[in-house]
Amino acid sequence: MNISTSWLREWISPLVTDEVLAEQLTMAGLEVDGIDTVAPSFTKVVVGHVLSCEKHPDADKLNLCQVDVGEADPVQIICGAKNIRTGLKVMAALVGAKLPGDFKIKKAKLRGVESFGMICSESELGMSDTSDGIAELDSEAPIGQDIREYLDLDDNIIELDITPNRGDCFSVLGVAREVSANYNMAFVMPEVEVKTVGESSISTKVSNVAACPKYLTREIKGIDNTVNTPKWMTDKLLRSGQATHSPVVDITNYVLMELGQPMHAFDLSRINGAINVRNAVAGETLELLNESTVELKDNTLVIADDNSVLAIAGVMGGELSATQASTTDILLESAFFEPVSIAGKARDYGLHTESSLRFERGVDFGITELALDRAAQLVTQICGGEVSEISTNIDETALPELTPITITKSKIQQVLGFELDSNWIEEKFINLDFEISNKTDDSWTIIPPSFRFDIRIPADLIEELARLYGYDKLPVQKLSLDANINAIQEAKIDKYDVMQALVSRGYQEVITYSFISEKYQDLIDPSAKKITLSNPISADMSTMRSSLWAGLLQTVESNQRRGHTDARFFEIGLCFSGVNADEQSNKLAGVISGNRFDAQWSSETQPLDFFDAKADLESILSLTSASFDFEAAEHPALQKGQTAMIMLDGQQVGWIGALSPIVQKELSVSKCYVYEIDLAVVLSGKISKYLPFSSYQQAQRDIALVVDQTTPVAQLTDAIKELDQEHFIGVSLFDVYEGEHIEAGKKSIALNLAYQSLEGTLADDEVNAKVEEVLGLMKDKFSAALR
Repeated sequence: MNISTSWLREWISPLVTDEVLAEQLTMAGLEVDGIDTVAPSFTKVVVGHVLSCEKHPDADKLNLCQVDVGEADPVQIICGAKNIRTGLKVMAALVGAKLPGDFKIKKAKLRGVESFGMICSESELGMSDTSDGIAELDSEAPIGQDIREYLDLDDNIIELDITPNRGDCFSVLGVAREVSANYNMAFVMPEVEVKTVGESSISTKVSNVAACPKYLTREIKGIDNTVNTPKWMTDKLLRSGQATHSPVVDITNYVLMELGQPMHAFDLSRINGAINVRNAVAGETLELLNESTVELKDNTLVIADDNSVLAIAGVMGGELSATQASTTDILLESAFFEPVSIAGKARDYGLHTESSLRFERGVDFGITELALDRAAQLVTQICGGEVSEISTNIDETALPELTPITITKSKIQQVLGFELDSNWIEEKFINLDFEISNKTDDSWTIIPPSFRFDIRIPADLIEELARLYGYDKLPVQKLSLDANINAIQEAKIDKYDVMQALVSRGYQEVITYSFISEKYQDLIDPSAKKITLSNPISADMSTMRSSLWAGLLQTVESNQRRGHTDARFFEIGLCFSGVNADEQSNKLAGVISGNRFDAQWSSETQPLDFFDAKADLESILSLTSASFDFEAAEHPALQKGQTAMIMLDGQQVGWIGALSPIVQKELSVSKCYVYEIDLAVVLSGKISKYLPFSSYQQAQRDIALVVDQTTPVAQLTDAIKELDQEHFIGVSLFDVYEGEHIEAGKKSIALNLAYQSLEGTLADDEVNAKVEEVLGLMKDKFSAALR
């Protein structure tokens, strides 16, 4: 938001420079992005009055002007502007003037005739980028007055970056409150007095009081909307970044910038019947002031008459009921719309307006009457007319509740780390318009004002005190900590160790949004409960994720578009099956794509496959010392035949597999392998035990078994481990073969069995006996034949 320091100083003017004032606002929490002058520096430019204007004797395009500049005699100035004429008030640069660009005005001769100055355009004084001719001043401009003083060109424009919680500061009044609290000064409100005549002829009602607890209107009849908006008002609007229109529209915009209350003016002659604040009927249309036509949704609050919709509440008015130059009777509206009911509605229709910006953040519901009076006062002063009484629709029970907040001096000291003076605390609460409903020697019960939607808990009050004290002035204190160090469970695996283990295998961690598009949700986990946001940042971030795969695949897609085809990414984050705390769980997920190794001259590239992903995951699971099983299954996002459920003690804890070709095509990614598992099971380990190591040689035996093609290797190795043979230390797979000399529907599995004793070298007959025991088990349980 832009604010003129000159306008602000009409309300409150501390004895500091504009630059110091801007710095103080920043330190108080209203960040100043910049401060710019209205016009660059120049001197000796005054208001001039053109007494006569005659053609130059030797130049058709030049004029000899006699200009009264407030001195004893008029000065002669030659001017070539097309709009120069007798009687005009102009900006006259005198001899000796220094203009922007270090341009100096000197006495000069043009075609033999002397000129003692220059009649200036706005662009020549740096007040605008372009000009069609010389500037034409108001006929009442005082002759000889310095133009910087007359046009208030020493004004500065402060650009404020207002945070979403401080909607109360989108006005001169809001900023004046902040200056008042910082400098312990009172600010001056404009005097508002309105003479009313009778009641309004338009009846109003509110059908949706939850969305609009307060709706006020009043008529003003017999106005002249063809007059010019006063220069003092247009200057303030333009310096605040607002365009100027007709007087009535300029007045509503002026009240918006002055008091922070969005308003709208309807042409009374275009209203049919009564006003009703209601939800739109799906399919209703409205032609907006920006000349676009929108089809309304049934969750949109609108202002309507008996025949049609007149405006989108809190966003924008309609073209058909807008005021025109010929308008003589108007209906002014001032309302409080509940912020949640307005939030996101402008974006739904591709709009962004000053009204929606304020209503979404919360507008002071205690100022609606004052704003309506102020607008009526200005309309009658500028356009004339007769003002009716205010027509009110107020539901007190639906207005925001101002809940008292109790804060103690000890709590303030505990949070800030130092003690504040009680009188200073009380003074600041009063300066901020906080009502102190009760107080003791060391506590205050505060009722926040109606314009502070961000003050709800004691911490909010402490933050107010801290920023007014000055974040840069807070004393540095040594930290003191009552340490209650809890014992760390030895069995618990640290998340950092899991992350480092993946990094050591070539992975990079990514952190993605918890919000994904409906497209990704439907592709990756269509059966999950879909949690959609009522006010999403964008359509691509409208759904809470139930799986981390969405963000990982978006990352892969983005990298592949930029030529980075080899990828190993992982993420740890929350996934959502509902909005309650027990419906949220942390998961670990990973994705791999591309080649196993970087390209090199000595070997061909090897694409990654399912078992690379499985090996990476198993390296993490090995930290837990638990026994996980991988069971073939089907998942809508994964390819059939390359998908497995991850099981622990008979419970499914995750998935692993190749991305489905359908999903690959939809997302425009190459072959990917993904896995996801509950983080809790990954972090649940077992207490380590130290075992003696053997100094004797291992005995190893290789066996090749022919089994059914559908028999998982894991079942064979698990069965061998369950034998719990003495001296047995491990079994590993080293070959799988199908083809010649192997019966159809069968496969050959080659396993290595390892044995080792702590007491001596094992004899061959001991080892062979154990191998025979294994072979017997394989034959009995799996109908396996030794190859």
